[in-house]
Amino acid sequence: MSALEEGGAARRREHRTEREIEGRARRALGGGGLLLVAGLALVGVGPSDAGMALTVLALLVLIYGIHSFGRLGPERNGRSEQARAPSP
Repeated sequence: MSALEEGGAARRREHRTEREIEGRARRALGGGGLLLVAGLALVGVGPSDAGMALTVLALLVLIYGIHSFGRLGPERNGRSEQARAPSP
């Protein structure tokens, strides 16, 4: 296998991993949002320990999802910011 082929395989693995991380972050945000709504609904009905625990768990899941998205970095569309022409 040539060095070029090995580099291409490594990029595909890296891209696949980044895609999996993004999917996991999106699921965490969606699930955390749903859990938060459910927890707040339980607490809104009346004071309950289950509602409080669910709300705290949902907030932790949301924090994880936001942190995961932040770790992915800025979107890349094939050009780096340095390669762009300066704006007039």
